Amino acid sequence: MAFLFMLCILSNPGPARSQGMMRDRDGNNYKTLVLANKVWMAGNLNVAHYRNGDAIPEAKTAAEWDRYCESRTGCWCYYDFSAINGRRYGKLYNWFAVNDPRGLAPKGWHIPADMEWLVFTHIPTEGDKPGKGMKSTYGWGNEGDDCCGNNLTGFDALPGGSREVSTFEGLRLIGHWWCSNESEVNFARIRSLACNSDDLWLHASLKQCGNSVRCVKD
Repeated sequence: MAFLFMLCILSNPGPARSQGMMRDRDGNNYKTLVLANKVWMAGNLNVAHYRNGDAIPEAKTAAEWDRYCESRTGCWCYYDFSAINGRRYGKLYNWFAVNDPRGLAPKGWHIPADMEWLVFTHIPTEGDKPGKGMKSTYGWGNEGDDCCGNNLTGFDALPGGSREVSTFEGLRLIGHWWCSNESEVNFARIRSLACNSDDLWLHASLKQCGNSVRCVKD
């Protein structure tokens, strides 16, 4: 019966609706949305401390990022190591921060597994693909591109790009969000939205990469 109940929720979650605001331990405020009886953050995580108060190291250079990743230490950076990007897109975290037992998500929240994202594929949007309803109405693509969304879900996804092994990629063109589950020894799963597509992609990312994070209320 529980399995059937979950199928009903996923197949007919109803419209998303605003739930107000939440605040992390660093005092950052985030809009939230309610979907299928779950509360999601409507902005990228920007916290610099684990749930227990320990600081998450900031990588300010490529050498620092490499050093933290080689030692399998959780860390974060801004895209292009620029705090200006952080004000719009939040922080990029490596997998070791996401998976740290001290807890990256604020108290009472968690980082969603890949299957939890499926709820976005079942809500009413324009067309048959979820990306249009998840992407923000601004900020996608370069000048002349027409790949913004309508944000009907309230998810307000922005293309914050990623920190790849040796470079930054995809600002204004793609957004990657860590899932809570691993894919292989050296990879973990991510959900992605892209400028040239309205799909919600499932990929695997090297754990040394830096991606955005959204959280769901427990």
